[in-house]
Amino acid sequence: MQIMQIIKRISSLIVLMLVSHTASAAAQEENLLRNAFQGVAEIGKQWNGEVNVATQALYTPLHHSVDTEGLVQHADIAYGDHPLQTFDLWVSDVEFREAGPVLIYFHGGGLVRGEKVSAATDNLIYSNIGKYAARVGGIGINADYRLAPEAKWPDGALDLRMIIQWVKDNVADFGGDPDNIFIMGNSAGATHIATYMFHEASQLPDGPGVRAAILSSGGLGAGTPAYYGDDAAQRAARSPLGLVDSYEGEQIPVYLWSAEYDPSNIETSVAEMYAKLCRKYADCPMYTQWQGYNHVSHVMSIDSEDTTITNGIIRFYHEVIGD
Repeated sequence: MQIMQIIKRISSLIVLMLVSHTASAAAQEENLLRNAFQGVAEIGKQWNGEVNVATQALYTPLHHSVDTEGLVQHADIAYGDHPLQTFDLWVSDVEFREAGPVLIYFHGGGLVRGEKVSAATDNLIYSNIGKYAARVGGIGINADYRLAPEAKWPDGALDLRMIIQWVKDNVADFGGDPDNIFIMGNSAGATHIATYMFHEASQLPDGPGVRAAILSSGGLGAGTPAYYGDDAAQRAARSPLGLVDSYEGEQIPVYLWSAEYDPSNIETSVAEMYAKLCRKYADCPMYTQWQGYNHVSHVMSIDSEDTTITNGIIRFYHEVIGD
């Protein structure tokens, strides 16, 4: 009888320890999240390389405790001959009855820099986006692409086309649905996504071949001469804002994002794209200005304890598929 009482007491202590540990972990995550928001607010509406590094330092800790068990990475899959034409593919090790949607993500970097996964963040950013897609039953692709000045317009959009074609040809082998592709980019990545959307010559022969696009804090106006060329008028015409008016191809559902602490030029270009799409089509696209985030922190928050952005993605996904 005494032994049974001891066992019960030990069991009760274990339960209390587990509850205490869980509560402690939750409190730690809450503190990390609070610190991230406070740090972003203190940085404010400025943007440069130092701000990018500082934002990574704020958000990387949020991903250290994220469980990746059951997620499988296929790293550095080549979709072209150039060293930068590679992507990482994330998928769940659980077999689903139906093929999952595919999310292709393009990083930012001003068209001249950036990488699909930041080594300075213990490879946690931007792999978080691919992991999230796999976690919810889809296929996540984090892609590199050719950079200026070696790459010239519209090479970024052409790289995206090559990835989409690869997905069409191969993703079924990984459990993905080649007819249910979403494309997403942040900053310069959104520039390439939008160029693909509104430049028919950059698309697949039979059209864009994707269900929808997310343009996150995109630089959608005339960009750097290193990529677009020296002529100012040519740069304006080649920009996504310049392409959208003359585009006559298939309409792709769009979700436009900006952030409270985005630079003013980014806010302006996103607002101009929203206005152009409202005028061009019968209905306006979805648009959200994410409060409390800066130029990159919204995408860095994906697949963390902060579910604000992922809730928006889920809402957009179900609107597109009509579910």
